[in-house]
Formats: sequence, structure tokens, C-alpha cells
Amino acid sequence: VETSAGEVVGYKSIELLISSTTKASNPYGWFANEKGAHRLVRLSPFNSQNKRQTTFAGVDVSPVLEDEEVNDVDIPDKDLEITTLKSGGKGGQNVNKVETGVRIIHKPTRINIKCTQERSQLQNKKIA
Repeated sequence: VETSAGEVVGYKSIELLISSTTKASNPYGWFANEKGAHRLVRLSPFNSQNKRQTTFAGVDVSPVLEDEEVNDVDIPDKDLEITTLKSGGKGGQNVNKVETGVRIIHKPTRINIKCTQERSQLQNKKIA
């Protein structure tokens, strides 16, 4: 879905979407245990002494829910903390003056969602 190149070689981050053609195969269930740090020991092609080098990768696994699955979930307003923020980045005079970004925190779990992609606070709140 998204890649970010490393400063010298390789990748800084990669976001993958793994899907299946049937609900029975459950890709999230297969990959849920891969969450955490992974270590790769290899012979570096950039080292003239051919020394072993260690590379680490942080892996996070989260399910993608369809709209009909999400619409059935009812979260009470008292469990949500909604704050606004300035979006930043490109966009002209509106960006650093008007708080169009929205951050929603689910108080019991401390799950944090931030949306700044739209120019309207209402649209960002709906997406979040």
C-alpha cells in the first residue's frame, strides 16, 4: 500500500495489505502472532570484510474491517476524547491558522486516531 525508502538503501517503512478471497482463510489470524520485533542476521554486501550485520524490523499487524462490520459497533460518546489540531504541511494560508485536523482517543483502551487529510474538520471527524 505504501513504502518509504531508506536513507542509504532498503526501506524505512512498508505498509502491506494482505487480503484473501474467502473469509475462511482469515489472514489477520495467520499474521497476528508476527507482531513485534524481528531480527535478520546477514552478510552485508556493502562491507568489504564480509562481516555479519544485524538488521531489526518492527512489525505491527491490524485487521481491516469492512463498512458493514464497523457500522454494527456502538461506542458511547463518554468513552471518546475528541480534540482538534492544526493540520500542517502544504495547503496555503488555511493550514497553520485553522484547526481542521481531528484526534479521537478511546479512553478505555487509549487507542488514538488522527485524521488531517481533508480541509474540513467535519470530514476529518467522519473519517476518523
